[in-house]
Amino acid sequence: MGKTNVIEVNGLSRFYRLKSGEEVQAVDGVELMVPEGEFLTVIGASGSGKTTLLNLLGGLDKPTTGKVVVDGVEVSGLNEADLVKFRREKVGFVFQAFNLIPTLTAFENVEAALTPTGMPKAKRVERSTSLLESVGLKGKVDRLPVELSAGEQQRVAIARAFANEPKVLLLDEPTGNLDTVTGKEIMKLCHENSKKQGQTVVAVTHAGYVKEYTDRLLYMRDGKIFNKRPEAELEEPVS
Repeated sequence: MGKTNVIEVNGLSRFYRLKSGEEVQAVDGVELMVPEGEFLTVIGASGSGKTTLLNLLGGLDKPTTGKVVVDGVEVSGLNEADLVKFRREKVGFVFQAFNLIPTLTAFENVEAALTPTGMPKAKRVERSTSLLESVGLKGKVDRLPVELSAGEQQRVAIARAFANEPKVLLLDEPTGNLDTVTGKEIMKLCHENSKKQGQTVVAVTHAGYVKEYTDRLLYMRDGKIFNKRPEAELEEPVS
């Protein structure tokens, strides 16, 4: 018996109309199934629609047509209040720009994700400390983001994303602001930790080396998903 699909996407499209009247098809008729525990990576150039796809999966944007179901919840049909609850309980996000709160320490950034859950203070401290140690930041928990390297800031962001034990992790260009060596370390860290905690992961990126740290690789171009790299891009190396 196969694994249950945690993410189900049917006929998903997102169109934008520019001031000029031109219609841009950011996501165009995507069909996608992601089974429980899979680490899926979607590679695409800038403007291919991959970030829009991720935003639709996480309820940060609404589709023009189609349906998104995550862990049994039809995300595309939720109102704003239910979307907030969905994102808090079901999804962890890691962004290219880290999105850490600059006035909070590494520890406080992670603990802040746990505060709305009502978890007792002692348990929040224990979990936040443990998560930061698991991403290699033992001894740096009291540093502000500005006192950390780019790679260390992304590690804090990863710890924060894992804080609520989400069913799904969405990684939006997690290596985009990092050099290749650090980027590989971050992808390996995400892959290993998600396997330990049983999360289903969808990562989008333009970095070809991520294929070393994923279970399945798809490609995106002009808003469409491909099992193989689109023929028109074969002359340009992925990595």
